[in-house]
Amino acid sequence: MRLHNRALVAVILSLAGFYSCSRQATIPTQLTYTPVPVFTIPDSLLATSPIEYAFYKAEPVEFFEPKPEVRDSFNRIEKTMVGYADDQFFVRQPELVLDLADLEEGAFVFPLPGGRVLSPYGRRNGRNHTGIDLKINRRDTVLAAFDGIVRMTGGSRGYGNVVVVRHYNGLETVYAHNSKHLVRSGDHVKAGTPVSITGETGRATTDHVHFEIRVNGKTIDPALVIDFNNQTLLHKRLVFTPTPKGKIQVEAV
Repeated sequence: MRLHNRALVAVILSLAGFYSCSRQATIPTQLTYTPVPVFTIPDSLLATSPIEYAFYKAEPVEFFEPKPEVRDSFNRIEKTMVGYADDQFFVRQPELVLDLADLEEGAFVFPLPGGRVLSPYGRRNGRNHTGIDLKINRRDTVLAAFDGIVRMTGGSRGYGNVVVVRHYNGLETVYAHNSKHLVRSGDHVKAGTPVSITGETGRATTDHVHFEIRVNGKTIDPALVIDFNNQTLLHKRLVFTPTPKGKIQVEAV
């Protein structure tokens, strides 16, 4: 009987200890809720007109190709050398771009209106013909092809009396075998300004004008720029670049 009571007491004490530990491990927590404040916008502050949206309109950007500087005065060599080359010409710009279609009306005048081609550019009788020969009437008036400044007026054994005009578009034009000059170095000319009278000075066998187009002293075929049949400019965009051999490469783009 005594052992039974002892066992009963042990069970009761064990249950009491478990209940005590459980109460110590359980920590009651009370959660509280705080409502979020709600703000109301008065009707007076609301827009009464339709909402307008602003859009940014991108404007096209116009790019300008750099052109060589054209000075009003020239040194002694520039005044006496037809094929003068500036060693800084393609340093300041790696290429010369000329958009013929973008030129304004009146920016070009055919150098000998009504004239016919006597001899084209290229090889002729075993020699390189550096320009195009034009003829119409004896002692006819030769006109500047573009606006520019007269760089040279002088004489040479081959060209005879010759005029060189440096143009604002980067080209130079040459008018040779003249019987008379109508301009001098430093003169400003417009397209169509009379620059000389045709002749047969120098190595010429008949009265005509020898017409050249040059880029930094190097000749190019004028037929790449001018339509000699219609006596108008070709509507092309030309890119002139120097070659390792010292020539000028012309590409239509």
